[in-house]
Amino acid sequence: MLPSQATGRLPLIGFYALYFSITGIVLPFLPAYLKSLTLSVSQIGLLLSLSPLLALVAPHLWGHLADRTGRPHHVLSAVCAGACLGFIPLLFVERFPTLVAALAAYAFFASSITPLIDSLALQHIARTGGSYSHLRLFGSLGFVLSSTLFGLSVDSVGRATVLAAFSLLVTLTLWSFTLRDSSGPTARVPVHPLAGLQLLADRELSWLLAACALHWIACAPYHGTFSIFVGSLGLPPSVVGISMGLGVTAEVLVMLLYPRVADRISPRNLLVLAFASSALRWAGLSLATSRGVIAALSLLHGLSFGVFYVASIAFVVRRVPPHLRSSGQGLFAAITFGLGGLVGYSSAGAGYDWLGGHRLFAAAAVLELAAAALVLRIPPQEPRLPA
Repeated sequence: MLPSQATGRLPLIGFYALYFSITGIVLPFLPAYLKSLTLSVSQIGLLLSLSPLLALVAPHLWGHLADRTGRPHHVLSAVCAGACLGFIPLLFVERFPTLVAALAAYAFFASSITPLIDSLALQHIARTGGSYSHLRLFGSLGFVLSSTLFGLSVDSVGRATVLAAFSLLVTLTLWSFTLRDSSGPTARVPVHPLAGLQLLADRELSWLLAACALHWIACAPYHGTFSIFVGSLGLPPSVVGISMGLGVTAEVLVMLLYPRVADRISPRNLLVLAFASSALRWAGLSLATSRGVIAALSLLHGLSFGVFYVASIAFVVRRVPPHLRSSGQGLFAAITFGLGGLVGYSSAGAGYDWLGGHRLFAAAAVLELAAAALVLRIPPQEPRLPA
């Protein structure tokens, strides 16, 4: 690796590690913190749905601004600062209405961080070479380290949750100023305000986005009810921790190995593999009753998330013009994590009450097969746009 390549990679690596370290605290521990404020389960569910709800809109706006200005690193710094300011009220508010306002403000900015940093990473790779998965895996490492260390360092989930997350968020905002636009001098291409949505005219891209949204809906029972499901089987909480640790480890290994197969297997075929493997995973959970089986099935997380995410990013890169890179990533985030997350999280709780854990995971397996069928509608050899 050339010194200039290493220099350009370090800010990206640090950003991924810091951002997903925040996620490693917020995702598993924020619901428990909100519960400690004596909120009802329905109120907590509404608060958690704010992030996918805002993700329907915000990534389009920030992605368009990044493409229009040609300065995605400046837009990303502004988004990080906005997320930091939006998070401040969470340090001291406890009433439900003010929590709604604070989390909505935070989500309006934070929901756009991933597509913007992915855009910068892809821009860097297009110019200097390398692998996106090798940059993104530092995010997975940051997630598992922060969630593990935080879980070991506190006796109970309380205000330390928001204090730790806010400290990392401030650090992330400061670190964002080390990021630079690596594209070099290029001719500015006018960007229409609806350019991101106009990408949906690409039929194959639309099939891909619909499949990704279905996949994320199918993942919602795991993300939202897995710990409840494990408890209902009479198993200890350690099963949840061990399963998630094994899952993220598999995810990191997949991202390390991905470049070896990326040139031999198309993103389309890798996505079919990811969705079929996810169907097997959820079908297994629909029958599982022992800790050993549950832990073993968690190893498929490397395919359910690792392969799914990097192959989806690769597919979008091939279908979206370079001058709309941020808009393309924003569209992917909005439909997958916004629409898919909103439908998935809002239905998983009700589905669990209605069907029970085993039958809910069986339904998730069926959705994964539908997602795989949608991807199979895409021609085997999708075109590759210049980076």
